[in-house]
Amino acid sequence: MRLKPPSYQLSACLHRMRDAFVKNLKERSNITLRLWADHCEYILAQRFRRGQQIFTFYHRIWGEHALIQLLYGFRRQIQRNLKGILLSSVGLYAFDWEKERISYDTVKPHFDDVDFVKKLQKETLICSNCEKRIAIGEKVEGTPYCVCKGISQDSVKRSSSGWEPYLEGKNMLIWRREEKPSRYSYKVYCVYDDITASDFIQVQTDLEYRKIWDDTAIVLNVVDTDPIDTSRSQIVYWEMRWPALFANRDYVYSRRYFINNVKNVVVLCSRSTKHPKCPVKSDKHRVVDYWSFMTVKPFTTINEPGLEFVLTYYDDPGVSLPAYITNWVAQKQMPDFLNKLYNATKEFYYRKKYNKKMTYSWEQLKTSEDAKYRRPTEVNTADSEGERGAPTSSLPVTDDNANNAENESTRRSWWSYLYPNHLFA
Repeated sequence: MRLKPPSYQLSACLHRMRDAFVKNLKERSNITLRLWADHCEYILAQRFRRGQQIFTFYHRIWGEHALIQLLYGFRRQIQRNLKGILLSSVGLYAFDWEKERISYDTVKPHFDDVDFVKKLQKETLICSNCEKRIAIGEKVEGTPYCVCKGISQDSVKRSSSGWEPYLEGKNMLIWRREEKPSRYSYKVYCVYDDITASDFIQVQTDLEYRKIWDDTAIVLNVVDTDPIDTSRSQIVYWEMRWPALFANRDYVYSRRYFINNVKNVVVLCSRSTKHPKCPVKSDKHRVVDYWSFMTVKPFTTINEPGLEFVLTYYDDPGVSLPAYITNWVAQKQMPDFLNKLYNATKEFYYRKKYNKKMTYSWEQLKTSEDAKYRRPTEVNTADSEGERGAPTSSLPVTDDNANNAENESTRRSWWSYLYPNHLFA
């Protein structure tokens, strides 16, 4: 008797097993469906119970208003994900540079921000009797304060434009204005007499260096560049670390820079946008409402020590926190962050001074033949003579800065991530 090959025997065995499995499944289909339904019911009940516990927990901490905001956030996230899937599937979503590019007309009002802040100080913080400063918190050494009878912190005024004094620190004043219920924009004014505007701007525009001195920046990359080289517009993706109780926040924003030689100022501007290379991620919270304008003005020239800057920004992080928490974080963490920014600029100066490979000057960047540093042609108004986009840069990094950032991170409270003091860039 001729034996069949092993491969035939294996195939026959598998065929019989398949037939037996199908027959058994048909005979016991009712039992299988019942087990499957019980399993799904158990999972749904467990998820519902866990969700109810989370809602109860947040309701006890933040109250009914915050719980409603949380539910709205879930709904918006689901809608964004569905919209992204549909647009991607049909290939309709393309980035429109003509629409999303930050225009000169948008930036033009901020050329006068330094002068505006000085008027704001006089309107809101100067005593009409003695013409000295009214304290709005802890007094800063070296500042002459008003001692008139009946004058206190409650005597500060809100400006006609809605700005109210909020915080004071060394070399720093902050105002805020309510844009939406419980959502504020902030105007920060700082003065430094020992760093140059050139170095300060370099630190602001160098994303690689930012990832060293700012330990909250997990991802920070340029994802697209304007095809019109002279505009110097870029799209940046930024993921920011938040504490374990919250999802990390991420941003997609357009940034652009202008120089006004007539008024001797540089304006760095950013605005949230959407880009097909940066779809919404389910494990991150996308911040869709964000803008900032930083006006930097040197005392004399851009390469001489001494500058003042005004940062006006708004950020909606998508979470409602009790007022006492946001106030505490602002009063403690805003000065800390500005100090880190100042130290990063000082560190950049020393690296540039003692390492020839890191010698980057503002004048070199302005006159570079590289296309990305050429002067823009878009600006064409009577009072904008000499304006041009500011440079971007890619600076080397050192291990010393990484160690400094690591040491700094060990001293920070996780509450520092709950307030938008990270937007000073």
